[in-house]
Amino acid sequence: MRSIDVFIQGEGLADIIVASAAPHHTISDIFASLKQPVPNGDGLLIFIEDVSAPLDLDAVVEELLPLAADDEAIIVPLRLHVTHCRHIEVSVRFNGEDAKRRFPPSATIARVHHWAARRAFHLTPRDAAEHILQLQGSAKYPDRDVHIGTLAGGKICAVAFDLVPRKRVEG
Repeated sequence: MRSIDVFIQGEGLADIIVASAAPHHTISDIFASLKQPVPNGDGLLIFIEDVSAPLDLDAVVEELLPLAADDEAIIVPLRLHVTHCRHIEVSVRFNGEDAKRRFPPSATIARVHHWAARRAFHLTPRDAAEHILQLQGSAKYPDRDVHIGTLAGGKICAVAFDLVPRKRVEG
């Protein structure tokens, strides 16, 4: 039986938790195997990366993965996010303008960057590639695969960024 990697990010988690699951396991089974409380009555929600609706704890891992042409196909990891927030209010500041939009907490920095650079501020693809998101009030530049819900903290379902030029090294 093949094993599926499961990567879990979420509020209060310093690092990504890596687990394994069989195709027939449920989301509840995954969290039980981690010896962590299964999110339910305490208001925690579980999202798949970049998906807007939370998962049911009875969802089967195999049914959450992209369809493969055959059993020998490469299986991508299942990327989950655990949070109390149903949505994250994202604010991005660029050249004295602010843009705001709600995202699921499982949205990646890459997705927010694309929206901000291309849609909100109408940068060309080249200019967008030369800018990155920086957390407002800090010198932190989150990696492209970080879920925005991990940056919101859980009590306040919001996060603010500045869209800043990427540092270039010219020799």
